Amino acid sequence: MAEHYGIYLTTHDNKTFELPIMPSEISVNRVMDVSQNTVITLGEIDQVGKRKLNETTIEGIIPVLPQKSHLITASSIWANGRDYIGTIENWQSSQKPGRYVVTGSRQMSGRVTVSSFQWGMKDGNSSEFYFSLTIREWRDYSAKKIAIKPNKTTPKKPAARPAPPKKIGIGSRVIVNGQLFRDSYGTGGGLTERNADRKITLIANGRSKPYHVALVNGGARGWVSASSVRLK
Repeated sequence: MAEHYGIYLTTHDNKTFELPIMPSEISVNRVMDVSQNTVITLGEIDQVGKRKLNETTIEGIIPVLPQKSHLITASSIWANGRDYIGTIENWQSSQKPGRYVVTGSRQMSGRVTVSSFQWGMKDGNSSEFYFSLTIREWRDYSAKKIAIKPNKTTPKKPAARPAPPKKIGIGSRVIVNGQLFRDSYGTGGGLTERNADRKITLIANGRSKPYHVALVNGGARGWVSASSVRLK
C-alpha cells in the first residue's frame, strides 16, 4: 500500500482532522537562545543558551466546498471549509496544546499550540480560503513534586492504591493483528498486520477504525479497529 502524506492536527479537545490540501511548502523555524555580552579583554561575545521553542508555519488553501475541489489530497474531508476555520480558531482560543503530525516525518510532529492563524480570500475568489497557520512547540512546565522526609509531627501517608490499568493513547506501543485502512471510517482496506509491533500516532474516537498506527521509527501504516490492537 502506497504511503499517504498529509498533515494531521489534533485539537485541545481531541478532535483530529487532516488538512484537505497538502501545502507545497512547510517552514520550520529553530532558534537558539543567544545573548550578547561584552568582555573587557575580548569585546562582544555570544553566550548560547538552550534551544527556544520551535515554530512551524503552514500556508495553504482550504476550499469552501471541499467535495467540489479537484485539489484535495486528504484521505477524508469535511463538507464545509468553514468547519476547518472554526475548529482551528476554537483551538487557538482554548490556549491549550494539541498535536501536529506530518505522516512520514518524525521531525515535524509533536505537541503544539496555535501561535498565529490568519485566513481570508484573495483576488475576488470566493471558493477558497487562503490561510497562514503558525504552530508553536509545547514544552510542559508542570511543577515537580518534592518528597518530604517524615518527622515526629508529620503523619504517615496512607497505603497507595494500585495504579489503574494503562490505556491506549497517542504514542502507545501496541501489537496489531488486523487489516489496515486508508482512513478512520474504514474505507480503502489494504494489507493485514499480524503480531506487528507498532505505535499509535492518531486517535479518532467514535470511528469504526479509531487508531492510526505507524512503524516504531515513524513510517505511517494506516487505520485499524480497536479490536485489532493491544498494548505491548
